[in-house]
Amino acid sequence: MITIDETIATLTADINEKRQSLDDGLFALQAWFDRNVELFNDDERTAFSDRLNAEKNAAKSDSTDSNTTTAAQGDDSSLISSVLRLHAMRLLYRFDERRRSIPALTTTRRYARAKQRLQVALREAELALNEARVDTAIANAHNILEDRGANRRWLQDALTRLQTLAHKDLVKLAEAVPAPDLPPLNPLQRAGFWLLGIKQEEIGRRTLLSLRKLAQLQTNQLTEMANLLLGSFEAIEDNLGIQQALRLLAQLNGA
Repeated sequence: MITIDETIATLTADINEKRQSLDDGLFALQAWFDRNVELFNDDERTAFSDRLNAEKNAAKSDSTDSNTTTAAQGDDSSLISSVLRLHAMRLLYRFDERRRSIPALTTTRRYARAKQRLQVALREAELALNEARVDTAIANAHNILEDRGANRRWLQDALTRLQTLAHKDLVKLAEAVPAPDLPPLNPLQRAGFWLLGIKQEEIGRRTLLSLRKLAQLQTNQLTEMANLLLGSFEAIEDNLGIQQALRLLAQLNGA
């Protein structure tokens, strides 16, 4: 079997030499993945992820080459390879997510049910953010490779990921979680809590506060991503994209 690294190397060369477009390469990589994902074991995934992270760190530390033509060719090749690797990691992540199931609730308690609704919404937001970040990275690569049409399409895809979440107010979902039921304490436990200065009610209050902080943090990340997309649409003077991003920001800010 041709390995994923060999596939990415071949696609990188083809794209860099203009034998196919970056989008064609992304589709070809997905086709390889669909055929071979079941053979991609945990060790190979870890090694692949480590190489991607090492590549990112190397890109940050690279100095500018004085030979402009050679440097530009090398930069394009590195850029294409990085984007293909990032897309491959996304495909792996999607595959794992499809196999992941939400555990069934074994209780009808209001706290447990409300907490699960919040956790599901937070997970959906995390997945949408990850997808939007990869779409934006691909859009930026297209911009550098001077494919303006593809740049616009991938930015729109990233925006669409976030728009699917606009109707969910994570903070309100967190605020709707009632205080958890406090388990009864035996005399020894009550004595231990008293000696340590611990109040059961305070534990419940801190649990709710932690959930609300998580919801606010995720909302802040969604807002930051929407602002990034707004700036990208403004840079290419895409008026429709600008208006859509502004509407999304208004929804995220509760306007």
